[in-house]
Amino acid sequence: MKVAAALIATLTLVASTVMAGPNPVVINKRVFQTDKVPFIPHSTGLFANWVGLNIDFRYVRHVFNEVNTTHALGNGTLISRGESHITVILPTEYDQILHPAGVTIEELNHLATTDKNSMNRLQRADFGLECLGRVQMVTKADGVFQQSLQLILKNYQDLILFREDVFKLFVSKGGNPALFDPENFKPHITLGYRHRDLHVEDGVYKGKNACIRQVVAR
Repeated sequence: MKVAAALIATLTLVASTVMAGPNPVVINKRVFQTDKVPFIPHSTGLFANWVGLNIDFRYVRHVFNEVNTTHALGNGTLISRGESHITVILPTEYDQILHPAGVTIEELNHLATTDKNSMNRLQRADFGLECLGRVQMVTKADGVFQQSLQLILKNYQDLILFREDVFKLFVSKGGNPALFDPENFKPHITLGYRHRDLHVEDGVYKGKNACIRQVVAR
């Protein structure tokens, strides 16, 4: 018991030091003005059908550059996609769960762009930033060290509400409700990665568990 308690205390100290030690990452608060950028449909084939909230990359680029040039973080090894977004419906969710039940990407895009209160629903979603997150692992298939850094979200109830409407559509078409959980969701904005991005299918989770540095929007 004493050993276990000591281990827990050590891990807690390490986690608090990681979050409290370095200066916070600063991002322009205009990053939240997503209603000023267009919704972009993504429907180009297998594993390429997904729904996302488009983010103005102008306000993310400098964060990527800062992270990538920091020795303890990217150290110049990170790849940027040159754009930024929050994935709200994953490609695997669409291809393996929603589409087999008869949900189309056109229906999802319609939900994302139209509701009774707005013609640009998803782009008007509110959210906050929890922290700078990092996930790392050595992939089993090739033994290569992988690293991905992202901005972890908080206060994203609008995104959950959208997923709940997707759930209702899915069930209305006869989908098994046990297969799609609207709240099983770790939204984030990918900054960059080494070699390739990491996903839940790799066994990593991009939530508060991955936080390494505070983020301040101003």
